[in-house]
Parts: sequence; C-alpha cells; structure tokens
Amino acid sequence: MKALLFIILLSPIVCYGQILGFGKKLNEYKASNGKTYHIGDTIKLGRGSAPNGDFRYIQMGGWALLSNDKGSDSRNTLKSASGRGAFIKKIHSSKAHGFQQVIFAVSLGYGTNFDLFIEDAIATCEIVDCKPVNVNVVNQQSGDNLDKIKKLKSLLDSGAITQAEYDAQKKKLLAE
Repeated sequence: MKALLFIILLSPIVCYGQILGFGKKLNEYKASNGKTYHIGDTIKLGRGSAPNGDFRYIQMGGWALLSNDKGSDSRNTLKSASGRGAFIKKIHSSKAHGFQQVIFAVSLGYGTNFDLFIEDAIATCEIVDCKPVNVNVVNQQSGDNLDKIKKLKSLLDSGAITQAEYDAQKKKLLAE
C-alpha cells in the first residue's frame, strides 16, 4: 500500500519534469559556433537582442520563475547584464515539438539560475562567442561602403563638404 501511495505521489513530479523538457543531462555540448562548453565553464554575455536591449534567450529560471507571473517577456534578462560572465551549472538536451534544444542553467550572480538557450543566443550574438559573420555579407558591405566613399569624394570635390567632414565620414565607413 505504501509503495502504491509513493508511486501515485511521485508520478505528477515525473510528468511535470517531462513537460518542462528537462530531458537528457549532458556534461558538455559542442555548439554551432565550434566551441565545446562544459559544466563549470563561464560564457561572456554579449548584447541583448530584444528591441529594448534585453536578452531574449537568457531568461530567469530556477525558483524565481515560480514566483514570476507577469508574462514571458518579464523573464528576459535585463540589458545591464551585458558583459557579465554566465557560469554553466547544468546542461540539458530535450526534444519538444520535433525540435532538439539545448539549454544551459547558468548563474549570473543574481541569486537565481537563468536558462540560456545556447543556439539562439549564438545566432543573435547574445553571447560574445557568436557565429562568425558570413564573408559574402562582409564583402557586400565593403562594396557598399566603397560606393559611399566615392560619393563623399565627389561631394568634397564639388565643395559641398569640407575636408574634415570627408575624413570623418570616410574613417567611420572604413571602420564598419
């Protein structure tokens, strides 16, 4: 009887864990940016990808999540976390709706854990070690900037802008 009662009480906990997608625990994960992350590593945060600068793919987790009933955007990490180190505490791999997802439980030093959706964070450069920029895109941007410099030169030659304005704009374009 006690065993049956124990199973009845334990089954909601097991089901709840499956709904949350805790999935398979990993000790390391090789990400799309070529880096292999391990439990105990620290990941440096980049910039948030939300329009207001907050982090979309680093969200409040742990016990603090249970007390947060303000909606999904309120779980986003604030932009003030930019540049911080995220200490990897756990790595989980789960499959939901046909998609494989890897989530790191990280500590940012705020007293609660955060969920870092690693592949999304890489794709949006919410972490510093994001995907390398496509060379074709860089070449296209360089070509566009060269065209802009040519236009600036013609404005300089016509007297529409000063040498100082030309130099400042050229420097800015070359830095991009």
